[in-house]
Amino acid sequence: MAPKRPEAAGRAFRTTLRTHVRRAAGREPNSLGRRSDAQRSRLVVALTVALLLSFALALLTALAVLRAGQREARYEGQHHHHVTATTVSAAVADTTGSRSGVGGFHTQAVWQFPPGVRGTGPVEVGSAVPAGTEIRIWVDDHGRRVSAPRPGTEIATTAVLTGTGAMTLLSGVVLAAYWLGNRRIDRGTAAAWAKEWEGVEPEWSGRPRRQGSGDQ
Repeated sequence: MAPKRPEAAGRAFRTTLRTHVRRAAGREPNSLGRRSDAQRSRLVVALTVALLLSFALALLTALAVLRAGQREARYEGQHHHHVTATTVSAAVADTTGSRSGVGGFHTQAVWQFPPGVRGTGPVEVGSAVPAGTEIRIWVDDHGRRVSAPRPGTEIATTAVLTGTGAMTLLSGVVLAAYWLGNRRIDRGTAAAWAKEWEGVEPEWSGRPRRQGSGDQ
């Protein structure tokens, strides 16, 4: 059998949801409907609403993270400056466990920023460069070393991952609550069936009723 087309699946979902809504509201014209059927429909409607709210909250969270990242990127674009520094000593390899970074070598360098202001400090380099090598570094308005501005792709990825994590967490809580609700309905249904069977079973089996369970 060919798989259902997306629009057919969408219609089936909407029809099923409308049925649950009518049943939850007590508007389904079904004389054979049980109390547990209405309870399950209310649970399905609540699940649908909760998942929609979870998606909306996760989307708002992702947008908030994206906008915050974009504001930070605009600030960095205005106040982080790419300048040329000159190494004053030969680069040496980083020691084991060092956090000095990219390429595994570091050295001392000097630079001029703001104009006329001399800055100095350790820098990371990609190889064992000699003294007098020019490299590009990022500094702030006062000439202090800073990281490079975050690229837009990194900001977007962070927002997507944050939104996905929020949706996963919220939907997990919602589905756990749905599972617990179903378990409670199942227990109530089983108890109701047991009580009804206790009254009906003697009629089927012909055995006497127990005291207190019905007519003698």
